[in-house]
Amino acid sequence: MGVRLALAHHQGRISPVFDVASRILLIDFVDGQEAGRREYSLSRTDAYGRAAELVALEAEVLICGAISAPLEGLLAASGIKVFGFVCGPVEELIAAFFEGQLRSPRFWMPGCCCRWRNRAERRTAMGRGLGRGFGGGAGRGGAGGRGRMGGPKAGGPGGFCVCPSCGEKTPHTPGQPCNQMMCPKCGTPMTRV
Repeated sequence: MGVRLALAHHQGRISPVFDVASRILLIDFVDGQEAGRREYSLSRTDAYGRAAELVALEAEVLICGAISAPLEGLLAASGIKVFGFVCGPVEELIAAFFEGQLRSPRFWMPGCCCRWRNRAERRTAMGRGLGRGFGGGAGRGGAGGRGRMGGPKAGGPGGFCVCPSCGEKTPHTPGQPCNQMMCPKCGTPMTRV
């Protein structure tokens, strides 16, 4: 069984903020053994562009420091498992990933000890149909408000889903968040207009 692991890093440690990190280490593992590693530069800092870069690298798991909710949501919608708000030496975090210890307090970012748990709970609620858009159902941007992306109500009727990369526009399907739809032309996650 193989996995492609991506780590945002700087000088041998996890970069503190993934949204603006400039380097990514991509490591392929087959049957728990490292099969190769490569370095890549990241150039886009907008959420959609950064998510598209990681999707193009075919990463399956991302280990990173702080990450914005919109970017984390785009990566999750693209099938990339995100382990955010961690810190420490890259090699220790790789070992912790395979040992199932990434959520150990020794890898928590200072001041972020509960943030990953709150996001995980929101994602679970969203998976049960309780959340709306990136904001979740019980927290900010829930039902009756505007989503954290600043667009119209995520669950409201009408409108369109549009691709931020190529401009492809499709009618919005009520009950299905646009950010969970991929552009039929270029495969980028859509956004609501």
